[in-house]
Amino acid sequence: MLDRDTIVGPLQTSVQRRLDDLSRSVDLADPIQAADLAAREIPLLVEALRATLATHAPDARGHCPVCRSRMSRLFFRRRGRTPCRAYLAAQLSLGPGIEDVVKPRTKHLRRRRAASLSPLG
Repeated sequence: MLDRDTIVGPLQTSVQRRLDDLSRSVDLADPIQAADLAAREIPLLVEALRATLATHAPDARGHCPVCRSRMSRLFFRRRGRTPCRAYLAAQLSLGPGIEDVVKPRTKHLRRRRAASLSPLG
């Protein structure tokens, strides 16, 4: 049986090297070459990110099957609402914009209490 490192190590090195090459190419290219490189490579990068995030698609309960810890599956512990690490990393790398998607949640009791305390209610 193959050791995990004999497969994963070269794969990680290859991916990191490709990303480094792309970064270097953009830095060294003139504007026309950079636009051509972007036109070819951005769709590939977007597709790679989508494929990675597809493996982290949440289940019916909203939990990521990959990031979910093994212990929580074994002992059926209740988990808090923590974001998937892959989606969180992608969002942090891509920049702001999450406020358009995520709405602040308030517990039912807090909403009721806030409504009863408001001068309009």
